[in-house]
Amino acid sequence: MPSSFFTKQQLSNWYLKEGLSTYQISEICDCDAKTVYYWLKSFQIPTRPRKVIHTSKELIESLYNQGLSMASIGKKLGCCSAAVLRKIRKYNIKSRSCWESNIIHKRLNFSGSLIEKAHLIGFRIGDLHITKSLNFIHVSSNTTKIDQLIMMKKLFAKYGPIWIGKTIYKNRKVFTFATSLNKSFDFLTIKFKNIPKWIVEDEECFFAFFAGYTDAEGSIGIYNKMTRFRVGSYDKKILSKIHNKLLALQIQNSFNLETPAGKNKQNGDFWRISLSEKMATFKCLSRLFPYLRHFNRVKMAKLALKNLLPRL
Repeated sequence: MPSSFFTKQQLSNWYLKEGLSTYQISEICDCDAKTVYYWLKSFQIPTRPRKVIHTSKELIESLYNQGLSMASIGKKLGCCSAAVLRKIRKYNIKSRSCWESNIIHKRLNFSGSLIEKAHLIGFRIGDLHITKSLNFIHVSSNTTKIDQLIMMKKLFAKYGPIWIGKTIYKNRKVFTFATSLNKSFDFLTIKFKNIPKWIVEDEECFFAFFAGYTDAEGSIGIYNKMTRFRVGSYDKKILSKIHNKLLALQIQNSFNLETPAGKNKQNGDFWRISLSEKMATFKCLSRLFPYLRHFNRVKMAKLALKNLLPRL
């Protein structure tokens, strides 16, 4: 009987390629870690030896009372946050209040990298909801794709606390991702209607931005041994600027109105950039590849480049 939480390929990717623990996978899928371990065995996926951490109540209590998060304590002890939580419960250590827990979460400043900033802006335009409070920048997104959830965790986990929820909508699992960042991420509060000039004028920043936008809105596929790369959205100005920049870089692509407003109950015009000519597609994906972060986009871009190379 197949698992209702994940496929064999997904589980193998998370456990073997991403290096996630059974507890981390269980948090993503909202199931018990024992369930994850059961399916690892059922799918005959090689498992790592269980890591047992021997710690005293005094050490755990001391670190916890210093205001460290369970994730931070886990890093110091070489285990996951779920293991720390089990120790805290086992030793009957008094938990902090919600107010104290919210205060002690460390939020680090943005790295300052223009490449990372360009990617985040591209992804933000495509797939993130941003609000601002007195002290924090709040980031949220809904997705049915586990790969998207993992990517967002990787983008933001080093900067602030992550919350993940799950609901069922029309018989599908929908994950809610949320984090709160400090004011160094104020640049995310702007939902650009066009690509900032500093991004367009720098090729590396442009492809980082385009990769972020592709992570949110793009698709890469191989059909009848032919590679196809498409990016579509309602953001006509954004797509038009990408289209023209690619042409300026001698990367041929088409830009068309795919579905007009009103058709199929759509609220606006849906536009699409498409690349199918092999040299243009190879050149574009070669430049995008180092900046893609979505697991499926990375995988398909790698396969597409491998498919294109012998035919150039």
